[in-house]
Amino acid sequence: MRIFVCTLLTLATLLAAPAAMAERDDGPKAAPGWLMAIDFVFVRPPSFVASIISTSVFTAFLPITYPIGASSSHLGTYMVTVPWRFTTSRYFGNFRDYRDHRTIRGVLIPD
Repeated sequence: MRIFVCTLLTLATLLAAPAAMAERDDGPKAAPGWLMAIDFVFVRPPSFVASIISTSVFTAFLPITYPIGASSSHLGTYMVTVPWRFTTSRYFGNFRDYRDHRTIRGVLIPD
């Protein structure tokens, strides 16, 4: 009986967590549904794969590039931050606006 109650509490916590962590975001006007579907089906999966590959390449060559000074913050930004932000931090169907109101490189946009 105790296992059943613990399982139910765990399930309730996992199902309620996204709603509890959600914050109101008055983002840009929603994109059309067809554009959101295209983004979800055809853009995000290849972007996810490209993000993994780019991060892996950067990490694999880091022991070689770091000692000679070739790995700058710009290289890390463009090989790690930019692909992941494009994949995870933007609104569906919107290719320019990001949820945290920053540029694709993570720089704050002045008001």
